[in-house]
Amino acid sequence: MDISKRITFFLLVCFISLPCIAHRHSGAYAAILENTSDYTDAEKLSRAVEYFQSGKYHEALIWFSKLDKKYKLNPRFQAYMGVCCYYDGEYERAIEALEPILPKLKAFAPHELAVYYYSVADSYFRLNKYIDAVPFYEKHTLLCYNNEKGDSLFRIGICYRCLGDIEIAQEYFVEALAYFRRYNDTDRLKYIERELERSIDN
Repeated sequence: MDISKRITFFLLVCFISLPCIAHRHSGAYAAILENTSDYTDAEKLSRAVEYFQSGKYHEALIWFSKLDKKYKLNPRFQAYMGVCCYYDGEYERAIEALEPILPKLKAFAPHELAVYYYSVADSYFRLNKYIDAVPFYEKHTLLCYNNEKGDSLFRIGICYRCLGDIEIAQEYFVEALAYFRRYNDTDRLKYIERELERSIDN
């Protein structure tokens, strides 16, 4: 199972799953605003979890944000909000939510922490802030399952290639390639082989 599938599976266990469709956001927000007064805060929290379970990231974020403003939710729920922002495409907000609370999450299971570090790393990556992404990808490789390591190693290689350090990029590509071969990730194998060829040509 590759990193994206593993993260999705884990977040389902932790009441998080797939992002909702962007064009539904405005209607969802209006519907939620109409109904929030009908629930106690405990019910709102439960409803937020239900939205996570049904894969409605944006709706869940609305509920969690309202509760966080009122009560300042605990670090785990704040982490959920950050991951929700990540899957909702709000990368800067995901970083703002997750990065400051990572030290408070040390007691969590390694594979759960891996999700949070990956979300920060990939948010930086998607914002083209490659030098900021690298340490979070590296931390992810120390926490994640072995079959997830290849993805982060590959992305670190991409970061170094974009930063102009082709030699280090090649080292990470080779290391990622070993993991992709080990876990028979044929799609990634083809892609990384092309990246290695590009690096050599450069």
